[in-house]
Amino acid sequence: MNTSRISMITSFLIVVAVLITGCEPVSDVESGQQVAGKTLCLSDYAQCIDPIFHTQMQGKNGAITCSSSGCHDVSAGSGGGFKLFESPQSGSTEMLANFYTARSFANLNAPENSKLQLEPLTGTFSVTGSHTGGDIYMDINDACYQTILAWNNKQVDDKDSASCGVCTVPNLASCGY
Repeated sequence: MNTSRISMITSFLIVVAVLITGCEPVSDVESGQQVAGKTLCLSDYAQCIDPIFHTQMQGKNGAITCSSSGCHDVSAGSGGGFKLFESPQSGSTEMLANFYTARSFANLNAPENSKLQLEPLTGTFSVTGSHTGGDIYMDINDACYQTILAWNNKQVDDKDSASCGVCTVPNLASCGY
């Protein structure tokens, strides 16, 4: 299959995913409960969370990025439903798709129990088991772990997201082992 056809199919799938998930209430993945009228902040995701997934971190199994080939990248990743476009531009369809992916792995009722928090954390398991990419965060004091947790804890009203844009970008060099 040629590259332009793959690109066209990928763009179509992104639009379909955005249309399908964009109108639904945020769901608590682990318990299936919905938190009506609440969402997570897209601008904070783009500024503070998405860069974490594209930064090379030293994990227990070596240096790695979440969005790298073979991990959670959209085209060839093995990371289950957690698929990311590598280094998307702010405001792009790819950034929106990354946001919806991360949001779907958030637990709005118990953020510390989100798959985003548990799977890459040393010695913990989420509902589906351990992170097959190895341990990334040595403990809950890791700067990137704390940034993702703060984003997940900062739920905003769907109709008024004025409280967005207040995240603190972590020192990415201090994340991971």
